[in-house]
Amino acid sequence: MKMGLMFFTVLVAAFVFAYIYAKFFGEKSVGTGLKYGLLFGIGTGISFGYGTYAVMPIPYNLALSWFLGSVVEATVGGLLAGLILK
Repeated sequence: MKMGLMFFTVLVAAFVFAYIYAKFFGEKSVGTGLKYGLLFGIGTGISFGYGTYAVMPIPYNLALSWFLGSVVEATVGGLLAGLILK
């Protein structure tokens, strides 16, 4: 594994997630953050979980776990962004 690259990509993704919320959302509240995080999570979860499942021989449970994990992670991130940037 390329740990340095993995940490870098996570850092860039977190920055972009927060930047989109801070710059493009006029109403900054906890509710807006939750909605943003949920939608972002569904979008990334579909591509990560089911997109990978479509092209790689992984078990369905793994794809579902990646999808649900992405949704939960992004929703919590949206909640935190809403709390911090309101």
